[in-house]
This record gives sequence, C-alpha cells and structure tokens, in this order.
Amino acid sequence: MNNISTQAALSRSPENLAKPEGRWDKTVAFLQRDIRSFFPSEEGKDETANLPDTAAAPDALGQSEHPIESLVDFGKLPDMAFRREVLDWRDNFHANVTNIITELQQAFFYQVDAELRDTSVFRKLITRPANEVLQDSFVRIVRMPLITALRKEEANLNACARKWALFGKADLAIHMRMLNSECASLYGIGFKPGNRSLIEARVQTLLLGPEGFAMHFCDQGSQLSRKLMEVKESC
Repeated sequence: MNNISTQAALSRSPENLAKPEGRWDKTVAFLQRDIRSFFPSEEGKDETANLPDTAAAPDALGQSEHPIESLVDFGKLPDMAFRREVLDWRDNFHANVTNIITELQQAFFYQVDAELRDTSVFRKLITRPANEVLQDSFVRIVRMPLITALRKEEANLNACARKWALFGKADLAIHMRMLNSECASLYGIGFKPGNRSLIEARVQTLLLGPEGFAMHFCDQGSQLSRKLMEVKESC
C-alpha cells in the first residue's frame, strides 16, 4: 500500500509533470510548418493534376490497334532510284560538257594571241586564212581533249546501264561528227592582229553558240538519258 502511494506521489512530482508550452516553442513550431499546409485547396488541386488522364487512354489504345498505312509504294522504289541515277548523269553531263568547252575555248584564245604576236611583218601584209593557220592548234587544244571528256561521260552512262542490266540494249554512243568541222567557221578571215576580235567571235559561236558544240552535245546527252529510261520501261 505504501508502494502505491509512493508511485502516485512520484508521478505528480514537478520533474515528471509536462512542462507548459511557452511562446517561443509555439513560434518555432509555427515556422517549421510546411507552407503548403496553409493552402489545403491548392494541395488538392495539385494532386488532381498529377492523376493520369484515363479518359484519353482508350483513344490512344484504339489508335495503336489501327496503324497508318504507308503512302510509299515500295514496289516502285527501284524504278525511282534508276530514274534518279540517269537524270543525275544527264545533269552532270550538261554541266561538265559546258565547263570543259568553256575552258578549252579560253586555252585556244591564248594560243591565238600567241600566234598573232609571232606573226611576221610580211604575214601581216599578206595574210594567210585563219582556218589554215589555226587548224593544228584547234585539233590539239580543243578537239582531242573534248573527245576524251565525251568518251569518259559515255563510259559513265554505260556503267549505269550495266548496273541495271540494260547494257547492250540501247545504243548509248556519243556521236562526234560535228567535231569534224573544226575551224571551217574561220574560212575567209585573214589571220592578222586586226582580225583578232572577229576570229574570237567566230570561235565562241562555234563552241558555245546556240548551235555550237556545247549545245549539240548537251542535246545528245538528253536524248541518250531519255533512250535509256525508255528501254527500262519496256523491259
């Protein structure tokens, strides 16, 4: 009985009684609160916003069950690749032929100037025809390099035909007959310094004019590429 009384007295002792919460403790507890606790409606709103959109889920599943059909006809891809390769050859042929003829023309003009400077006083008085004087130079500087360039382009087109199993099914040769004219356009012009501008104008018309070498061979390139595509269509 005495033990029970002693325990009750100890429980009511000042050391075991809870200390009253002071003003400072309340202030610390207030500052330690999460600021979001002051806005309960916002917390609910945030939780709602984080929920998955279940309404859109059925639509997404429905779309995955019906994939969009491809608009590309894969059966036509080889034909498209062939046409692209042939047309690339044609465009490159036009550019290469025009560039090489322009360079050859400039080189020939340098040769004309050099030969005019070396013309003797006698030849300035009694002139020779320009086509005779410049014949060998034209063949060496213009005709032969141009033939080499054209044969290279012809080989590229035949390589394309061989790649697509069309080699030998069409004549893809570039005809050089036009080059046989050589310096015929200079006939009747005396070779002297006073005729320099006239000689160069005639040569420029021969090489780069509307009916000159460049236009003639570019037209051949277009015809050959079209011929090869027609052969492919007929196979």
